[in-house]
Amino acid sequence: MYRDNKNSKVGIVITAVILILLVILTNLDNNTWSRIANPFTKLTMSAQSGITYLKNKISKNDDYFASVDYLKNKNEELKKENEELKQKNQELEILKAENKTLKEHTKLADKYSDYDLIPGYVIQRDFSNYSKIVVINVGKNIGVEPGMTVVADGGLVGYIVSAEDNTSKVQTIVDTASAVSGIFAGTDKSLVTRGILDSNNKIKGTYIDNDVVVNEGDNIQTSGIGGIYPKNINIGKVKEIVNTQNKTNRYVYIETSVDFENLTNILVLKN
Repeated sequence: MYRDNKNSKVGIVITAVILILLVILTNLDNNTWSRIANPFTKLTMSAQSGITYLKNKISKNDDYFASVDYLKNKNEELKKENEELKQKNQELEILKAENKTLKEHTKLADKYSDYDLIPGYVIQRDFSNYSKIVVINVGKNIGVEPGMTVVADGGLVGYIVSAEDNTSKVQTIVDTASAVSGIFAGTDKSLVTRGILDSNNKIKGTYIDNDVVVNEGDNIQTSGIGGIYPKNINIGKVKEIVNTQNKTNRYVYIETSVDFENLTNILVLKN
């Protein structure tokens, strides 16, 4: 009997509390209710977002690894294509260089069409104060012999001093041991040119005829005298005139027609 009364009282209390809470909640305004509900809503949404993220992450694992493999394969393909493009570019540059060489040789051949020609190019330079020699890539196998004249686009280079089977040495006109019989272009007035110690593009002209009026810019050509060089090949232009008390001793400095510092393509004149 006592226990039933006790349980009845507890039930009445719980019922009263529930009724009171309902009354309180019913009378709360929207703002107050929002402040109470928001933390629970946020907690619920965070939990839902986390579950969704994990679900997506797990479900897309296969796609992720497939994408990595695809990118690796694509990268290898691009590397291979890049190497092929580099190779093609190198081949194109070689073709351009060969085409340029061919054009220069054709131009030279037109200029020296009266001669049998052997085209070649410089493979080595040996320039010092006392020796200015170039080595070219043609030799006895195709008819090159010592004593033959060598020219370039600008004019006279020098002559063959020795020939091997596939190469030859050329003593240039800027070599100090070189002496070339020349004339002032358009006249029969002569001089002799020699290389000088400290220059690769300038030579000295001496033994100038006394009755020649020399001017800067005068063109100097080969005279054809001496048995080495044919006549009327350009040597260079007068750059500086040095007069002396004795007119016989006057001399000039001549800037060579050939740029020996950048000399590449040459022709050997066979006859």
